Amino acid sequence: MSTIAYTCPCCGAPLSFSGASGKLECAACGNSYDTEAIEAMNPAVTDEGPAFDLPKEEFNQEEAAGMHAYLCEGCGAELMTEGATTATECPYCGSPAILPDRIEGGVKPEKVIPFTVTKEQAQQQFEEYFKGKRLLPNVFLESRNRITEMRRLYVPYWLFDCEADANIVYDAEKEHTRREGDWEITRTEHYVVRRKGGMAFEHIPVDGSVKLDNKITESLEPYDLSAAVPFSPSVLAGALADHADVDAAECEGRAMERVENSVSQAMRETVVGYTRVNERSTNIRTEGGKVTPVLMPVWLITTEKEGTTYTFAINGQTGKLTCDVPADKKKSLIWGGSVFAGAFGIGALALWLLGQLGSGTLLIAAVIAAIIALIVVGSLTAQLKQAVHQNAAADYVRKGSFKLDVSYDRFLYETTKKRKIETGNQNK
Repeated sequence: MSTIAYTCPCCGAPLSFSGASGKLECAACGNSYDTEAIEAMNPAVTDEGPAFDLPKEEFNQEEAAGMHAYLCEGCGAELMTEGATTATECPYCGSPAILPDRIEGGVKPEKVIPFTVTKEQAQQQFEEYFKGKRLLPNVFLESRNRITEMRRLYVPYWLFDCEADANIVYDAEKEHTRREGDWEITRTEHYVVRRKGGMAFEHIPVDGSVKLDNKITESLEPYDLSAAVPFSPSVLAGALADHADVDAAECEGRAMERVENSVSQAMRETVVGYTRVNERSTNIRTEGGKVTPVLMPVWLITTEKEGTTYTFAINGQTGKLTCDVPADKKKSLIWGGSVFAGAFGIGALALWLLGQLGSGTLLIAAVIAAIIALIVVGSLTAQLKQAVHQNAAADYVRKGSFKLDVSYDRFLYETTKKRKIETGNQNK
């Protein structure tokens, strides 16, 4: 038989139950605690993982007959298109050495979002991108940015639906400071906080293509799924569709990472009124999982500069653009340094005019100037629309699904610290 030993959250000594007070008491430091508060600090944890209903429907004989499969000899990508296509090229490496065959096996997409952004509109998006970007490397400014390849591609995605429940315990502190003579007294109240609840998620997208970086596909979100149509080979006319080479089971981890981050953030936002809050334990589980295979429209554009190929991706439904173009390091340093120098100079001048110039005030001015410089460089970097991971799934929470089943904040104990206040005379 296993036993459970409770320890004092203040000093770590064993706790014992007192029949007189009805609380757990610590003989070492004298603190006492409600049994519910101590038990809440160590909630039960389950090792159950998500159980998704994975799609299994394959292409039927008629659909397979109306489509071609292409295997790129250059990079190994598996692509598919409607049967009328007789010549094409790989959207990833541009290789013309691709061999047609009939579709066999593979999970059939349930829905397709058609292209609404035309080739001309995508080209204009590409050309407009290079205007007004202060941190753009000079290689993009010294000559015309010609499109090396421009491809119309349906990218395979897995859409994840699930309900997530969380049981999270926090260590929280409220700090109160007062002055008594030459002493600064800091009183800290320690609490255990528990939040239990959850929310439902719909259509969290994870791309099923190993050739496309998740940073690019996640930066193209969101898509409007209300415009999706049922899959049929005719929808692919004039385009290629990447065949999913990462199955749904492999993509679960990425979807669950975003779910867990969103649930944790939502629960944390309900813990307010404290000076400091830290997670003690987290237990998040999902249920009712479903996966839907879909095809999303993407324009892939590549341009070559000094032997390096850069990729631009445009959402074929919304026109949103992202790319892998880096910020110029030298320009970033120049902009950051110039803004810092200007802001610091203005701050120092203002302090001098106010008669407040000193080492302490100059340090504060330098910190403020550094923050301003970081903000300016950050905003200029954001203009480059660089591809980044989306770490949460807040855009995919079902409206009105958030619930909070358990919410309590229990006081545990109090600590007090005293600090001698240094006076001006003591420094002389």
